[in-house]
Amino acid sequence: MQGLIEIEPKQYLEFEAEENKLAHAQLSLKNLTQQDVAFKIKTTTPTLFQVKPSVGIINTNQTQIIEISTSQPIKSDAKFDPKFQVNACQIDFQDQDLTQFWKNRDQSTIQSQQIKSRIKQQNVQQDVQYHNSVPDSKILESNSSTSQQQESKMFKSVIEPKTDKDDQIKQFQDQYEKLVNIYIIQQYSNKNIQILKRKQNLKLNKHYQKRIKVI
Repeated sequence: MQGLIEIEPKQYLEFEAEENKLAHAQLSLKNLTQQDVAFKIKTTTPTLFQVKPSVGIINTNQTQIIEISTSQPIKSDAKFDPKFQVNACQIDFQDQDLTQFWKNRDQSTIQSQQIKSRIKQQNVQQDVQYHNSVPDSKILESNSSTSQQQESKMFKSVIEPKTDKDDQIKQFQDQYEKLVNIYIIQQYSNKNIQILKRKQNLKLNKHYQKRIKVI
C-alpha cells in the first residue's frame, strides 16, 4: 500500500543543546494522497517534550510542520535517546473528533513510523551509517508480531501544556457564560413583571367596570 505521508527527517530528530535554553527540532509531514489524512504523534517520554500540534489533519498535497521543544534545557553530554512515533490514517471530512477517531482505528489502516532523537554535535561529522538501523515507514498489518505491539505500547500521547492565552480564553468564556445567565434571569424577571402588571390591570379594569354598572 502506498504511504499516506512523507516524513522528514525520516530517522533522527536532532536537538541542539545550548546552556540554559530549551532544545528545538522540527518535523515535516506531507500528505501524499488525494484525501485528508489525520496524524498523531507519540513519544516514549511525554513529560520531556512539547509538541505543537501533536494531533491534526493534513489536507491533500499539503505539508504540516510540527514544532518540538524540550520542556527543560538539556546538556550536550547527557544521555538522550527518546523516540517518537508518527501515526497517519485517512480521514473523512465528517470526522471531527480526533480523540474518538484514533480510538476506533483499525491498526491495519494506520501508517506508523518511529523516529529516534539525538543531540546535535557541533563541528563533528555525523555517522551516516545509521540508515539501515531504522525500518522505513510502513502500514501496520493486523497480524503484526507481539514484539511490534509491545514496542508500540512504549509510546504515549503528548499532553500539550496550558499557556497564558489558554487561561485568558477560559476566563473570557466563564465571564461570557455568567453574562448570558444574568441576561436570561433578567429576561425571565421582566417577563414575570409584565405578566403581573397585566393581571393587575385586568383586575383594575374589572373593578372600574363594576363601579360603572353600579352607578
